[in-house]
Amino acid sequence: MNLQHGVLAIAAILAIVSVAKVAPRVGVAVPIALVVVGIGASYLPFVPNLDVDPHLILTVVLPPILYSAAVNVHATDFRRNVKAIGGLSVLLVVISALAVGFLLHWLIPDLSLAAAIALGAVVSPPDAVAAISIGKRLGLPPRLVIVLEGEGLINDATALVMLRSAVAATAGVVSLWDVVGDFAFAVAAGLVIGLLAGFVTVWIRAKLDEPVLTTAISFIVPFLAFVPAEEIHASGVLAVVVAGLVTGHQSARHFTAQDRISERTNWRTVQLLLDNGVFLLMGYQIVIVVRDVREGRTTSPAPCSSGSR
Repeated sequence: MNLQHGVLAIAAILAIVSVAKVAPRVGVAVPIALVVVGIGASYLPFVPNLDVDPHLILTVVLPPILYSAAVNVHATDFRRNVKAIGGLSVLLVVISALAVGFLLHWLIPDLSLAAAIALGAVVSPPDAVAAISIGKRLGLPPRLVIVLEGEGLINDATALVMLRSAVAATAGVVSLWDVVGDFAFAVAAGLVIGLLAGFVTVWIRAKLDEPVLTTAISFIVPFLAFVPAEEIHASGVLAVVVAGLVTGHQSARHFTAQDRISERTNWRTVQLLLDNGVFLLMGYQIVIVVRDVREGRTTSPAPCSSGSR
């Protein structure tokens, strides 16, 4: 990272903090405001073009975002609403991806059904961050907010597993049962790895007696769940979410109050910067993408895996 990128990172953090402070006062959701700020920044002549590697977002940014959200979800409330969350984040995403896929295949016959379903998997999972932000401001019932938060954690895992399976099917080397088996393995293995990562790291952190040490360990938990799952072609996203839920549920039993306060503060800070930073980057990239499309240029897609987004 050169000096110019360092200055750009500082400006991004200042923009995130400023928007997070001002936007609620004027009645605008922070994610929406950051997208607008990003679009405006992209027109500044002195701001350089950013060529962000998708793998950097998928492997470095995504796991902490998911973990920070999952660790703050109350496991009791999650279990109480698991049917609604499962219906929205699994069943509805699958139906949406299939519906979009069949529609695209019907509209564009030259597009194979597997490729069309892959595109459907890309657009099927909504991002609940903006919806939750607006919902809280409008005073939605707490149960509905919990359902939205839970759905936002799981829907990406469902869509990404479908995307990987559909991409494999485009090569014509797998059957329907292979796709179903791959989906089941990705989900089951992701659950197991997430449970192991959560319980093992909670046990290790409970043996430490300093908040700084326990929080330092917590920073690697998302990657301890994500990386092994991706290596065996399981759902790294689901593994991270499960590890976060386990940690959040077990923290009251194994960690001191000081440990929990320290971890909560640090992870809320991480969530603020990374989650909002993604929206700022999205706004910044919109103008570049639109310009490239108008000029007929395309970018090469990143290789797909179960953890791709």
